[in-house]
Amino acid sequence: RRIVAKGSSYFLKAIKAGEDALKRINDEEGFSENYLIFMQQLSNRYFNRAMFLLTVREDHASPTRAEDQGLLDLMTCKDMDQEVVDNGDRDGFKGDDDVYFELLMGRITGVLRLLKTGYSDPWGIEELFEGARNALVAALQEPDHHALFRDIQPAGQMQRLDSALIEYYLWLASCQTDDGGTRRECVELAAVIAIRMMFEDEYLIGDAAVLALRALIEHTRYDVVVDGDDDDDDTTEDEEDSDDSADGIRTALSQYRHGIEEAIALSHAGKDLMSRESYTAANMGDFSMETF
Repeated sequence: RRIVAKGSSYFLKAIKAGEDALKRINDEEGFSENYLIFMQQLSNRYFNRAMFLLTVREDHASPTRAEDQGLLDLMTCKDMDQEVVDNGDRDGFKGDDDVYFELLMGRITGVLRLLKTGYSDPWGIEELFEGARNALVAALQEPDHHALFRDIQPAGQMQRLDSALIEYYLWLASCQTDDGGTRRECVELAAVIAIRMMFEDEYLIGDAAVLALRALIEHTRYDVVVDGDDDDDDTTEDEEDSDDSADGIRTALSQYRHGIEEAIALSHAGKDLMSRESYTAANMGDFSMETF
């Protein structure tokens, strides 16, 4: 609790400093490009504190207060993000061409983390997916020159978004209690995205490949459970052959996935502990750090 209290204090000071800076810019320049830049940075600080409080709420001195403040911070962040978007074109604020997509991916990662820990959707994650997709489609109009593809090729950026979508659909499937219908649709949507990625792209990001294979494995398992007949006496030879085939496919996919996971683990084995832990924490999506 002492560590959580100290962290809460740091976030409070960071937000207070950001609010003071935003007020100073407003007094000096009014509603300007710099004002929007500082507003986006302040929005990021609210998002960071929200992720922190909602993640560690059980270790907070007042879990209910931490949860309420975290959810309020998320809504504050969402409102600020929207204000920057609504006024950016009018006041000439563009920022780097890749900033908006990266911002949305950070928000998606954080909200997905909250969904998986039991929160109802506090933001409207499908709006975030739509915004990220629109930003990516716009960037693809100039794939050779857009800043979004400076370090990662178009296929890689698409895989980042597709991976988040797969994770979201698999989570949706896990929330369904029926034996068909919605659950099946969610698993199939995840599998379709996975197949596109694995068959159309020349290369795959390691983590994206692992997630895609998980979706395909879930799809084969789901087909066996839903389409198989619980009455052994009524099971036909064709159905048994189909089940055996699905088992074989699932085993092959699992082995392939295990091989990729081992390769990823080996690639990080030579790094020092701090680098490994930083990489893991960043990919968990607990928070999105701001860039100054």
